[in-house]
Amino acid sequence: MGWIGVDWSSLTGFSTWIIAFLTVTLALLGKVELFVMHYQHSRKGNHMIKINHLTITQNKDLRDLVADLSMTIQDGEKVAIIGEEGNGKSTLLKTLMGEALPDFTVRGDIQSDHQSLAYIPQKLPEELKNRTLHDYFFLDSIDLDYSILYRLAEELHFDSDRFASDQEIGSLSGGESLKIQLIHELAKPFEILFLDEPSNDLDLETVDWLKGQIRKIRQTVIFISHDEDFLSQTADTIVHLRLVKHRKEAETLVEHLDYDRYSEQRKANFTKQSQQAANDQRAYDKTMEKHRRVKQNVETALRATKDSTAGRLLAKKMKTVLSQEKRFEKTAHSMTQKPLEEEQIQLFFSDIQPLPVSKVLIQLEKENLSIGDRVLAQELQLTIRGQEKIGIIGPNGIGKSTLLAKFQQLLSAKREISLGFMPQDYHKKLQLDLSPIAYLSKTGEKEELQKIQSHLASLNFSYPEMQHQIRSLSGGQQGKLLLLDLVLRKPNFLLLDEPTRNFSPTSQPQIRKLFATYPGGLVTVSHDRRFLKEVCTSIYRLTEHGLEVVDLEDSYS
Repeated sequence: MGWIGVDWSSLTGFSTWIIAFLTVTLALLGKVELFVMHYQHSRKGNHMIKINHLTITQNKDLRDLVADLSMTIQDGEKVAIIGEEGNGKSTLLKTLMGEALPDFTVRGDIQSDHQSLAYIPQKLPEELKNRTLHDYFFLDSIDLDYSILYRLAEELHFDSDRFASDQEIGSLSGGESLKIQLIHELAKPFEILFLDEPSNDLDLETVDWLKGQIRKIRQTVIFISHDEDFLSQTADTIVHLRLVKHRKEAETLVEHLDYDRYSEQRKANFTKQSQQAANDQRAYDKTMEKHRRVKQNVETALRATKDSTAGRLLAKKMKTVLSQEKRFEKTAHSMTQKPLEEEQIQLFFSDIQPLPVSKVLIQLEKENLSIGDRVLAQELQLTIRGQEKIGIIGPNGIGKSTLLAKFQQLLSAKREISLGFMPQDYHKKLQLDLSPIAYLSKTGEKEELQKIQSHLASLNFSYPEMQHQIRSLSGGQQGKLLLLDLVLRKPNFLLLDEPTRNFSPTSQPQIRKLFATYPGGLVTVSHDRRFLKEVCTSIYRLTEHGLEVVDLEDSYS
């Protein structure tokens, strides 16, 4: 049985009639299951998007990611989509944008009032990587409001002279490329703004600026975020995508609450439901224990009786007891059920032989940091020892990732160092055409494959997801794969470039714990305040004039 999806808005006249006739005919004959996904624009009312019974199914393993979602998104509403890695957040966002998704079956009805939108994806689009800044801002950009454009550039400390340069966008840092997308999209006329993990690559100052923009603008904003601080200061509605029962069943929750109140309510409801479920279970167990004693007594009497009259009476009583048993079974189904929790990831380093504490691995003495002829920072001074955990912060474009690449080059040349590296761009390491199991496997032996499957299961990968191509996984799932690769390789020193990006609020505490308890040394570039504070023993701010020591408490500024 297959689905037929018809975009009726693209058809007219006789074509519409013929296709409708054939589709209905086939449905009546039982050849196909009739399905029409409506995505239509309307200018009625003050709602931007009205969603009715939206269900999104992944075609590969026929698993629902979004289940029967119905909601109305009002003009000016700030809607956050949250959920674990791989739960369908980006898929839902693209569906609400009206984007065609060939790998998914979409059922339901979406009515949209918006005529213009702005969108910033999770990753820099391939078509932008080779475009120059000049072409991006001045070629085919007739809708841009240049007064807004230059004001945003000033607010974001981006040199507006660079708008006219021939520099390719793909050569910018992750933070800078995100900044120019923000400037470009916010300078367009739009009624609704879609953002997919907008705080991933931004420095702390720019994240705070973006929070203020979302709060300030009158337009509707629908966004995905893993950053709890960001969520708590921006969202007024939460859409929570859950996959429960070992990721086999979708549960979609909508609450018109800010993130903090939503989190508190969920905790309170979880506690209340857990207590009620426990009380119901105790009462049920007590009733069933009494029932079992009665049943046992009747069975014993039946076996012992020699009197036919007494036997008939006991048989009648047994019938009553069994009838009660069926009623008790029905009662059990209606009892308050223990609430389902999101499964936390389980991951830890083992059998690591760290380098000596005092061993000097890198010694920078008034060195410069450059890209080609362009000097990013001067007079760098830094000593890195075997078990130190160093955090690097600084504004976007200052060269944090370039500095990390310099460390990688220096450390890779040392024989005693087994180096683990997690890049900001996962695709630099991952082989996208392979499955997670094939990527992690070194020998292909049965024992190794079973171990890998067990590790992936502890990271909440379903069995089908273990077999899918890596390119089909979410950013968070790809990040989990890199983390697991690090753990299995057992390196004695780590270089991490924004290691917490793309991970959900549920996974983040486990990731912080993973690196805080890591016995070896590490250097990390990060804008994640909690991560820096819980993991790093020292923090440096990279500036044009070198590296400045930052107090852990002051690293929040």
